Amino acid sequence: MAIDIELEELEISITLSSNELERWENYSFKDGDLAKQQTFLTALQKQTRLKEVISSLVSRQEQLEQQRKEIVDTIEKFRGLEQRILKMKYVEGMKLEAIAEETGYSYQYIKNKHAELMRIIRFSKKV
Repeated sequence: MAIDIELEELEISITLSSNELERWENYSFKDGDLAKQQTFLTALQKQTRLKEVISSLVSRQEQLEQQRKEIVDTIEKFRGLEQRILKMKYVEGMKLEAIAEETGYSYQYIKNKHAELMRIIRFSKKV
C-alpha cells in the first residue's frame, strides 16, 4: 500500500531528524558534536528548525495512520469478491489487470465491479 511505504519513509525521516537534533542539543557528551562546532545561537536555531520538522513529520504520520485505519475499516465492511478486490487494490497495491488475472474474472468485470464499489463507498461517506 502506498500509505505503508510513506509511513516507512516517515519513520526513517523522524529517526534521522531526532538523531540530528540530539547531536545539536547535546553539548556535554560526544554525541553533541554538531553543537560544539557552532555558536550557541546557531545551535538553538538548528534545534528549533529540527523540532518543527519532526513535529510536521509526526503530524503527517498520524494522518496517514488514520487514513490507513479508515481504508481497512471500509474494506472490512465488504465480503467475498468485493472485499478481495478492495484488499488487493488498496492493501496489496495491485492494479485492476492483475486482480482480474489473480481472481480469474475478466478485466472489464473487475473494472466495473471496482467502479461500483467506489460509488457505494463515496455514497456512504456522503450520508
